[in-house]
Amino acid sequence: MAMTTSGQVGAVASLDLLAPDFRVDSPAVRAAAAHHWYAPTALGPAVLHYADCVALLRDRRFRQAGMDHLTAQGIADGPLAEMWRATILNVEGADHTRLRRLVSSAFTRSVVERLRPRMRSLVHHLVDTFAPLGACEFMSAFADHYPPRVMFDLLGIPEPDQDRFLQLGKDLALMLSFSVAEHRERIETALADLNEVTDRLCAERRLHLGEDLLSGLVAAADGDDRLTTQELRSMVATMVVAGQDSTRNQLGMALWTFTHHPTQWTLLAHRPDLAERAVEEIMRVSPTVPVIWRVANDDVAHRELTIPAGTRLWLMIGAAHREPATFGEDSFDILLDRPAQLSFGHGVHYCLGAVLARAEMTEALPILASRLRGLELAGDPVFRPELSGFVGPEMLPIRFDVRLRVDTATDPC
Repeated sequence: MAMTTSGQVGAVASLDLLAPDFRVDSPAVRAAAAHHWYAPTALGPAVLHYADCVALLRDRRFRQAGMDHLTAQGIADGPLAEMWRATILNVEGADHTRLRRLVSSAFTRSVVERLRPRMRSLVHHLVDTFAPLGACEFMSAFADHYPPRVMFDLLGIPEPDQDRFLQLGKDLALMLSFSVAEHRERIETALADLNEVTDRLCAERRLHLGEDLLSGLVAAADGDDRLTTQELRSMVATMVVAGQDSTRNQLGMALWTFTHHPTQWTLLAHRPDLAERAVEEIMRVSPTVPVIWRVANDDVAHRELTIPAGTRLWLMIGAAHREPATFGEDSFDILLDRPAQLSFGHGVHYCLGAVLARAEMTEALPILASRLRGLELAGDPVFRPELSGFVGPEMLPIRFDVRLRVDTATDPC
């Protein structure tokens, strides 16, 4: 069944989402957003306006597009499909409510708050390794290490297993891309390895519960209801991917954005109290998740558009975040209080890790700003493709003025 519309989209050209140079912040997407609330694509409508993104994220007639993402690439069974089907991201209805209730009991704000001193220690420790040099490749020097080590502390991953988890997270992140079939063997090998480690660690926790998140997940119960083995595996896999890769890339996008706005970087160095607002502004202007997927469960009418069951919507929040009618002048300003950005989603699938990600970035950015004065690019960044799951720089060479560095006490790790 084809999509129909009672109005006219006019002269808006169809967007090519799979073009190698496609970007949500491109002039073509901005022109389309200025013309209409959605644009047609070969893969489904691209929703471009803020209010429509919010409404469709809330609309229970649409589901997460996780399994559709795999089946569209020819993967409907096997260990990868089994794991992906059981993740909280892709479970709907009563099963989603049940999983969220069990997991939320372990993943609380107080658990994250206890990690803030450790976050600050990690930031200082990592910056100490490259600050005297006046330059570094930011992703390998900092972003590759900081979010994973926070996640290791949160989950309670022993140090001998941490390098293994780091590599597994990078391999598993490929399942969010449009090259899953190409990398299927690599992903499923990593998944089998992660399942083996997860089962061992969970067995240890059942004998000796601690205060870490993995202990909380193992102990999570509502009466006789507990997480199954597959649910525990899927939850750990989700955290290893999202908890490492998403924040890693968002930090890279933050530093890249600040190199284009040096006065804002200086302002943050002098005003660390602006850190929370800076995080929201970064995620509005340069989100690592510029697109959120949804699929229609049934035939749905939204405004003038009839959307057949099975149609995938591409919610272009990276474009919606730039909407003048909602956010005002298109500028980057950490002093402004803006409407809520949508990078963590909205509605029943709002990201469980939002508290952790915000805390990590809120602690890191003002320290980086105070110690890496005069921040600028030292070469051309290399970015991931726009539809690779989490968008961000693979390489981000930066330099800074050591003479302007503000020495701060390094906390012990």
